[in-house]
Amino acid sequence: MKKYFILLTAISLSGLLGCRPNLAVRPPVKIDFTAKTIEVEVANVGRGNAGAHLTYIEINQVDAPASAKPQSQYSATVSGISAGGSWNSGVIRFSDFSSPRGLNLNTLTTANVVVRADAKDDVKESNEADNIYDANH
Repeated sequence: MKKYFILLTAISLSGLLGCRPNLAVRPPVKIDFTAKTIEVEVANVGRGNAGAHLTYIEINQVDAPASAKPQSQYSATVSGISAGGSWNSGVIRFSDFSSPRGLNLNTLTTANVVVRADAKDDVKESNEADNIYDANH
């Protein structure tokens, strides 16, 4: 009898976790060094709706040490993303980013871009490990 209770509990827990949202940055991040703009998309690949949260977008120098990041940041308030849906930032100008720390955004021809979906961990997700996109462009 105890064996069946444990099995039923495990099935119930896996069902609950499987009904959670899962936020992930959908590549590719679109960065235009000529127009000085960036655009990102965050998808909810989980089975539950994601509530309001913050998404941080960073532009850093390629090979900048972790201690120097973020060199420039943009914070987007996302009202929520339904299961299977996505949120698109729209075009964000480099001039909308925070004051760069030792970085001139207007002269960049390459950059390290970091996007942190649910940056403050406001959304309980089925997978918290796939919220960060970090790539050189």
